[in-house]
Amino acid sequence: MSNAISLNGRLAARWARRAVDRLRKERTEIDELNVFPVPDGDTGTNMYHTLRAAYLAVEELTGPVTLPQVVAALAAGAGRGARGNSGLILAVALQGVADALAGVTVATADAMATALETASDRARAAVARPVDGTMLTVLDAMATEAREQADDGASLIDVIAAVRERSRSALRETTGQLTVLREAEVVDAGSTGIVELFDLLYATVTGRTPQDSMLAEVARAPKIIHEATADELEIVAVLATEPTDSLGDELDRLGGTSIVINAAKVHVHVADEATAATVIDRLGEFGIARLDMEDLRMHEEEGETKLIALVKGTGLLMHTALNGATALTPEVGDLFETMSELIAAEDRAVIVIPSSTSALKSLTGLGAHVVRSRNVATLLSALAVYDPFAPAGEIFADMTEAAAGTRVGTIYSADQLASDPPTGMLPVVHEDGEGRAAAGAGSGQGTGSGLGTAVATHPAQFYRVFIEGRAKTQSTELRTLVEKLADRLLGAGGELLTVVHGPDCAPEVLDHLRDWIQKSHGTVHFQDIDARDPGVLVIMGVE
Repeated sequence: MSNAISLNGRLAARWARRAVDRLRKERTEIDELNVFPVPDGDTGTNMYHTLRAAYLAVEELTGPVTLPQVVAALAAGAGRGARGNSGLILAVALQGVADALAGVTVATADAMATALETASDRARAAVARPVDGTMLTVLDAMATEAREQADDGASLIDVIAAVRERSRSALRETTGQLTVLREAEVVDAGSTGIVELFDLLYATVTGRTPQDSMLAEVARAPKIIHEATADELEIVAVLATEPTDSLGDELDRLGGTSIVINAAKVHVHVADEATAATVIDRLGEFGIARLDMEDLRMHEEEGETKLIALVKGTGLLMHTALNGATALTPEVGDLFETMSELIAAEDRAVIVIPSSTSALKSLTGLGAHVVRSRNVATLLSALAVYDPFAPAGEIFADMTEAAAGTRVGTIYSADQLASDPPTGMLPVVHEDGEGRAAAGAGSGQGTGSGLGTAVATHPAQFYRVFIEGRAKTQSTELRTLVEKLADRLLGAGGELLTVVHGPDCAPEVLDHLRDWIQKSHGTVHFQDIDARDPGVLVIMGVE
């Protein structure tokens, strides 16, 4: 082989494009091998979407590109778009390669060995409980082979060729290294993806036609029936701040498995929703910018539409994510930039639904269907009719109709009104003479407004009801107000009353409301959702 063959930015970009195309064609076959860490049949799909996000970042580069630029873009894109356990490990490995090749315009044998070593070390460090017979094992074998070849004076192309062969043998060895693989008589699915990617690197650098895929060798293995497992839910969260080094151990103690942490991105499996809530609350202490969840017992194909929901509070983040949305916290980071990246990464229609009118205003020009949702109650109504398999125009119309048809009311405490008055608040309408406010109260013009004056004259336990932004009755008894608000909203009829509450709404208040609804509106279904957001007291919606 000629030692003149090299790996530069142009070839790296070409490899990425070919790799995306190969994984797109082979993801279903890789999915069928997937039995570890859970038999959820999505490893190939997750790796494909991760690599596709990586290549989209490369496409944004302009002009002549260097190897460090391409690899850095690949790592950044993969980090943003990583899906699942395998996708996040792939993203971590790519970031290791990018860091190792920073400043390396044309790769050498030693640089390739260092890049693979860094990728292997980073990937293993990101997994809370590494085991043999996985992507980590194959990456270790590849890095070891690369270092031995480089130290022996091999050329770059000889190193790549040797690592390619070692990756294929290491993949075959995974069957005997992990009990679940041995029992299923298959190789590790994620490792298969890694081997396929390196095979394409060899073909791209040498200019040769890729040889038969490893899938041709493993296709003789029996098909795997993906059954339910002890782990039912997959959580992928992007945190607002990087977590502490101990987070992996903490999530393990909370009942998490398959834990992978890459900087601010966290992947973890849990057994049930109760454990998920505990894990998400812990992640919420670092701030959650984005949350995706998947029920591992369900193996549905990707729908025609993607839903993005803008909500606050770990409870609402979890609720919307469990119902098929990518949940974002509006106040974290550059919302427009984050949304633009998410939409660009999708090759299908995107529907966005905000939980406030202020968030709605920030979404102009995104290139997505935006449901005009006024608050959390209207968001939940729209979410209830979301069908990812329906045509985008049809489901957008259904969600818009559901949001518009929901009657909403909110109860604020005196402290909330004094510190953060609702935007766009309409003047007070006095209804029953309970604690009348000063003239002009409710204007929402800041601490100098009538609202600030009125609130200051009441004790701390003072509460006020707002319906569609207009101030209504008020009381020092929260139990009385939830009853009055529900009765007012149900006055025009309705089948479902949804109550979103925060930590300052006592359980006995909800119990009282539930009992009252059963006695006074026996045909109405009652649903309560804990937002786990201190900024929420009580929000109601009737549909």
